[in-house]
Amino acid sequence: MFFAIFRNFLVLFYCVVFCGFAQSIDNVASIELGETNFPIERTFTISLIIPNSETRATIAFPDIPGFIKRGTSTSVTPLEINGKSVTSQVITQNYKARAPGRFRLVPFSVVVNGETIHSEGAMLTVLPTPGLTAPATTTVTTVDIAPAGAAFLSVRASKPSIYAGDGVALTLSFFVADNYPYELSFQALDKQLQGITRKIRPANSWEENLPINDLKPIAVVINKKKFREYRLFQSVFFPLSSQTMRLPAVSLQLSRRPVVGPPALQPEQAVFTSQPLTVGVRPLPVHPLRGRVAVGAFQLEEGLEKKRVLVGKSVRYTFSITGRGNIATLPGPSIQNGGREIAIFPPEERHTINHAGDEIKGRKTFTYFIVPHQNGTVSLANHFQWIYFDPQRARYDTLRPRLALEAGGTEEAVTSAVNMPNGEALANGEVIPGAPVGKSLYTGIELMDSTQQPVSVSVLIRSVANVLIILMLVGMVFVLIKR
Repeated sequence: MFFAIFRNFLVLFYCVVFCGFAQSIDNVASIELGETNFPIERTFTISLIIPNSETRATIAFPDIPGFIKRGTSTSVTPLEINGKSVTSQVITQNYKARAPGRFRLVPFSVVVNGETIHSEGAMLTVLPTPGLTAPATTTVTTVDIAPAGAAFLSVRASKPSIYAGDGVALTLSFFVADNYPYELSFQALDKQLQGITRKIRPANSWEENLPINDLKPIAVVINKKKFREYRLFQSVFFPLSSQTMRLPAVSLQLSRRPVVGPPALQPEQAVFTSQPLTVGVRPLPVHPLRGRVAVGAFQLEEGLEKKRVLVGKSVRYTFSITGRGNIATLPGPSIQNGGREIAIFPPEERHTINHAGDEIKGRKTFTYFIVPHQNGTVSLANHFQWIYFDPQRARYDTLRPRLALEAGGTEEAVTSAVNMPNGEALANGEVIPGAPVGKSLYTGIELMDSTQQPVSVSVLIRSVANVLIILMLVGMVFVLIKR
């Protein structure tokens, strides 16, 4: 009897194990901690990596004793996998140490999309910098913050005026002086913010929201007076026309009780109103492509899979634009097809966006396949160019390739003429260590057997597990019948 019961439990145990294993998720979120031994002028980071996520998650990162939260950055990377668009995110919380020393980051958990992710924490060592001390407060350096009393609501812009297409960060904050004689409480803040942000969002603008995960005070100094800033909303807007941004005054209602004196039976309601704000938007200078070019500060990073290729064979070329601006909407470079010289196939696009303070930075990569039609040197500058407007220099500029492609030669010469060092190859615009290089996309295709399909390890394991589950269930039924 005991043996039969043990046997049944053993069968059920394996069924549960294999069921869970067969239905496991290939990609799960994970937590990555920054360097734990660092000087005080650097920040410590906690990053949450969310694969296959198309929506921006709001994460409650933990507090670290002895540290101040210094904003959150989000990196979004769209990929094309098997013809489907997959978006992955990296959400990073920055921490600034108040003073040198050793600090304990206790084990913590975060919840993303209903899933709890755990971290074991770490011991953080903050090293002092000789001759430097960490400031206790942060001085506000943004545009025109004029205190209107010991507590006030402010809508401010990162720039007083911009060119059409350039980015400006709009921030809604509530400031309260350290010596304010009342204790304030936010009431129905989410509902109030919905109405406020609807009023201050500029029309006809592209918005990149800078997520605010928690409502924690930030120590600031305004006109030599100490305040606490509660940042309520922040977004970067890129105006699509030269229409001036006019933001009306908005109001926020809070409840307050006096700090000194007899306690009030009921808190009184206080309304704080911001000043209206105007941001000038200037039209771009006259140009044949005005209104169709990107605006910002950009650089070109390019790469060739190999610098020499046989005529009629393909080579991968990546044209990456990095810098500050509206990364998501950057157009591709202008293509001047070589006709008889080369053929250029439509590109694969991908971009990564980073929310860095008041700016949007990132990279957009265009990956092309090029096939030369004749022997000789092909200067890529004759076939690719990218025109943009630089608002800092108030002038149009052009990014042109510097690489050249050598077409022709023997198979041995082409195989040895690798452009990437250390055996690295470009794939989808990224450098992959150890990838095979020096071969055409179609090299060896005549030796391949199309009947041999690649085997996915995860699919194979699931199939085996499902078969074992069925066998276990059949065996369990047989055991029960025998009893």
